[in-house]
Amino acid sequence: MAMTLTIGFSSHRPETLPLEERIMAEHDHIVIEEPPTPEFRRMLAGTLPVDDYILTADYEFPAFAAAACRMLQRLKNDGKRITPCEPFMTRLIRIHELFGDGRRPSELTQDEQLWPVYRAEREATRRLLTFYNAAAAGNFDHMVEAACAFAVADSARFALRDRLRARSITRFLAGRAGKVYVEAGYLHLRLLRELRRQLSPTSSIRPLYLLGDIYRAAGHHSHLYNPGDLLTLMLIFDRPPTVTRQHLLAARSLVYNQLSVKEEMAPDDDCYPDARDDLSVIQYVNRLSFDDCRNLYGRIAGMASDAARQEAGGFPATGFA
Repeated sequence: MAMTLTIGFSSHRPETLPLEERIMAEHDHIVIEEPPTPEFRRMLAGTLPVDDYILTADYEFPAFAAAACRMLQRLKNDGKRITPCEPFMTRLIRIHELFGDGRRPSELTQDEQLWPVYRAEREATRRLLTFYNAAAAGNFDHMVEAACAFAVADSARFALRDRLRARSITRFLAGRAGKVYVEAGYLHLRLLRELRRQLSPTSSIRPLYLLGDIYRAAGHHSHLYNPGDLLTLMLIFDRPPTVTRQHLLAARSLVYNQLSVKEEMAPDDDCYPDARDDLSVIQYVNRLSFDDCRNLYGRIAGMASDAARQEAGGFPATGFA
């Protein structure tokens, strides 16, 4: 049997999991976006409870992570082979272990595996701290500039992660037959380009943009990127917009972050609460000029999302908390 490859681009939202599970079930091998830790193997085997496993890692969305783990357990019990593969995070974990043992960053400079990861993570963290300092000072223009600088470093980190992961997946696929599904975050679109570069020209790769289906079901014609993600994607693919456009996207992203609900939403009667809510915020901020963003941010900075939305006004009657 020949090997066929599917890449599914999705997000950390519980509402995406039913669709993703149906697609994963059509494949023999599933390559997930997780580092291969001993705790993950124990969780997958059922010897470590999912709730205990979630406590071993710093998951931004723990409810999603727990639901995804239970999904993977079901797939494994159905005979699917689950392979964790996230070399950037694997190396980052190793770096933290070395630092915990007293090693210094200067000792990594000759390590061809660890040094690029450390350098990319250090630069992104440095620029993020610069942004936090600008936010603490309350200077909107400095925040916009710092957000743009962070997006440059973050995009470089994304590109490195995708290159490393493509190499690992290429090695995994060597000599393998059957249907392979590769899980990827929706901003890791460069992984597709990297795999096409590294695999044989005769290899067939089918990209699936799961959020497109989710957003269409939620009432929009396609996936709609928030302004910060849009800026990052442009930089990932080496197509930086003009400085004016960068500043506008960064300004809109500052307002977007204030208006967005940070808590995870559990699907109920509405199967797509996250997508509908996100659409309402993105469509709102996409109407704002730079000066609109400056004026509005000054009024809503530091507010909880529901209070910020009341202050902002202009939202539809439904679709937000």
